[in-house]
Amino acid sequence: AAADLVRAAGGRVRAKYGWTDVSRFAALGIPAVNLGPGDPGLAHKRDEHCPAEQITEVAEVLRRYLTTAA
Repeated sequence: AAADLVRAAGGRVRAKYGWTDVSRFAALGIPAVNLGPGDPGLAHKRDEHCPAEQITEVAEVLRRYLTTAA
């Protein structure tokens, strides 16, 4: 359900590599997603970076996500 809402808000749903707190929510049956800009393949590396336009894009997706009725 959460992934459907992200899609409806214009976000892209893809697999998350690594561990996040979302798995704790999932274990409790609470729908949850990770949402953010950048390439997960670059996360926590020396050359980690994120183009500014991706930050703007994810901010707009988040705005739509938060203002869309479930």
